[in-house]
Amino acid sequence: MPDARPRRFAQGRRLAVALTTAGLALVALAAAVVLARWWRGTETGEAFLAAFPGTVPPPPGTPEGFPAWLSWTHALNTFFLLFIVSSALHLRAKARPPAFVTRRATRLWPVNPARPPKRLGLHTWWHLVVVTLWVATGLVYVVLLLVSGQWARLLPTEWEALPNAVSAGIQYLSLDWPAHDSWITYNALQEVVYSVTVFIAAPLALATGLRLSPVWPDRWMREHGPLSDAWARRTHALVLWYYLAFTAVHVGLVLLTGARQNLNAMYAGVDDAESWVGAIVFAGSVVVMAVAWVLLRPPAQTAIAERVADVRRMPAPPR
Repeated sequence: MPDARPRRFAQGRRLAVALTTAGLALVALAAAVVLARWWRGTETGEAFLAAFPGTVPPPPGTPEGFPAWLSWTHALNTFFLLFIVSSALHLRAKARPPAFVTRRATRLWPVNPARPPKRLGLHTWWHLVVVTLWVATGLVYVVLLLVSGQWARLLPTEWEALPNAVSAGIQYLSLDWPAHDSWITYNALQEVVYSVTVFIAAPLALATGLRLSPVWPDRWMREHGPLSDAWARRTHALVLWYYLAFTAVHVGLVLLTGARQNLNAMYAGVDDAESWVGAIVFAGSVVVMAVAWVLLRPPAQTAIAERVADVRRMPAPPR
């Protein structure tokens, strides 16, 4: 029977590192809050916030509100991102997959005898499945964003957005929220961060994911630089942690800066700070994700894979 002590030691060490990192992050955050509150009280801080209040007026004709397609793509994006992150963490842990999946030949996608399909671990296969659904949702979102004119609410259109984004960040850190009305326009920091998330982080995640995937052509691989395996893995991991941090901060601020009004706007499509409809829909979406998290575990993923591919189940590891 294998000795489990090295594994327990490694798990304990990772837990200690995680707790230490979390503690240092909390200390750094507390120091940043104190510094921001102090700086706001100085003459320089007051003058800066007066010159740059944190919001830039949107271009004339910019649409207001949240259409139904925006609410649906937002919810689907969150749903698929949950499984993207969970499967990515399985891959980072380098745990032995419970099954291996090999693509079957189809009329639309026949097998090339010179390049037979590669066998994928279940976690890798599931990651590719949910990423494909996430990318499809993202393409629909971007197309509708451009066609509807909603892009003007998301993308900064003036250079004043940068100092105003800094101003909004200082106001958030000082725990004195910047004035905003997301039904009409986002504040400058939201514009910058949302734009980075949609138009930089997402394409970067897709590009580096494709580089690490089995579909990447061998002739395009390099030992060094952006097309190298090491660069792609590091960048892909950084984007993963960015999405985790963005989600935590985004959800936290939505709930802290007028939860009912924010949830009504995004989940119910109404500009109302009193109704509970948005909160109920949001709670329902959380329940759906929790149920899906329980049901779509590796055994269910294996059953789904068996319907569309050849699957080889692996014996359970020894305890």
